[in-house]
Amino acid sequence: MWIALATGAALGNALWTALSKPVLQGIPPLRMVLILRLVVSAIFLVPLLAIRGIPSSAGFWLLVAAIGVLQAVRWVTIMHGVRVNYFSTYAMYNTAPLFTLLIAPASLPERFGAAVWIGVAAIIGGAFLFYRTSRLSVYGLVGAVLTALINILGKHGVNQVHPLVFLFFMSASPAVVLLIAHGFLSRSEPTSPPWSRELRQLAPLALITAVSGVLFFYALWLDTATRVTAAARTNLIFGFLLSYLMLKEKSQWQWKLAGTALIVAGTVAVAR
Repeated sequence: MWIALATGAALGNALWTALSKPVLQGIPPLRMVLILRLVVSAIFLVPLLAIRGIPSSAGFWLLVAAIGVLQAVRWVTIMHGVRVNYFSTYAMYNTAPLFTLLIAPASLPERFGAAVWIGVAAIIGGAFLFYRTSRLSVYGLVGAVLTALINILGKHGVNQVHPLVFLFFMSASPAVVLLIAHGFLSRSEPTSPPWSRELRQLAPLALITAVSGVLFFYALWLDTATRVTAAARTNLIFGFLLSYLMLKEKSQWQWKLAGTALIVAGTVAVAR
């Protein structure tokens, strides 16, 4: 069940990427992420009010604050990396399953045999075939480590509260951090354009983000952070198919097909 949920979340992320390319032209990245997070937070406010059961412990709120800061820092790091070198940044960013595999045992009961290690190596190898780069991106590696930490903390979160409730905090906490950052950075802007048009453009993407989040965190609720993080890399396969079918992007499809084979093999090994 968890593998279906994780790959469903990966499909949602790939669909988001394919649909966002024509929509996001002209919207500043910080503004775009902030609006998305605010809309997704509003979506998850409904289950939060319906389910309730919010932990009152200081540890839970520290967890929420840490996730908010880490998500905001990850976004800034990856955006800087993409500006320096798109391909090396995303190639290194996809090493997140390895860092999850290495870090998770420190705070979670996650110990795996050779099959998972081989599967993670195959998934990362497949990702490198997608982006075909030999350059090292510190930004991408930092983003991968931050992703591992966020998913590990997320696993702790869904162990304490219902996944739908936790998803509200997963969206709202980085939104608060980004809102503060946007407030400081927008001081230099002479005028702040209205958000109404951008809200209409981003609302469908926010809905896709919300659905993907539900699938991912239910998978995380059912299984380990390591295996779910690894299976989520199948978004590269769905992205390849959607870009080929929807956007007519056919460059280097042979390498992406080889990467797809490795990622599928690696996912099967991880899921066993």
